[in-house]
Amino acid sequence: MIILSTLIISTVVCSGISIVFYSLYNGISPMPTSSKVKHQVLDVLSENETQGTIYELGSGWGTLAFAIAKRFPKCQVIAYENSLVPYIYTQIYKFFIRTNNLNIKRENFFNALLSQANTIVCYLSTDIMVRLQPKLASELQKETLVVTNTFALPSWTPQQTIETEDLYRTKIHIYVNQNKAKKNRR
Repeated sequence: MIILSTLIISTVVCSGISIVFYSLYNGISPMPTSSKVKHQVLDVLSENETQGTIYELGSGWGTLAFAIAKRFPKCQVIAYENSLVPYIYTQIYKFFIRTNNLNIKRENFFNALLSQANTIVCYLSTDIMVRLQPKLASELQKETLVVTNTFALPSWTPQQTIETEDLYRTKIHIYVNQNKAKKNRR
């Protein structure tokens, strides 16, 4: 009994330390997307007749990634999360619900090539959006749909901004990339 208690406490403490470490490293903690925002993002993707490959950058606990994969079973969904505990959680959850069109990668999306995306979805932070903007501009193909939760791309003009009817009046920013991506090296 003491060994089991010690193991559980050690696991909880190590998980907490890991989450704090990656939150500091990434500049944002893994935050689940609220139910109302999740439904609004799914509606936006449906209205834009989303097809092909959808990338979720910084998928956290997978709240949105699993919902996207379920709503769009013909799409390939690639979710990036580099924080260890949320990544392990999503892998365990995926094992039980068997989502075949969802690929969860434990990788920093800044190191990933995004040129195959037809749609990008993200819920990041202001600082990360500033850093992400040039990567999107240089890698995304023309007409790639970009949907951001709360935080806008600083110098891109959204095609539309929707205010969600939640407590925070969360804004969903919808962009369509107008730049032709440069040839990517990889």
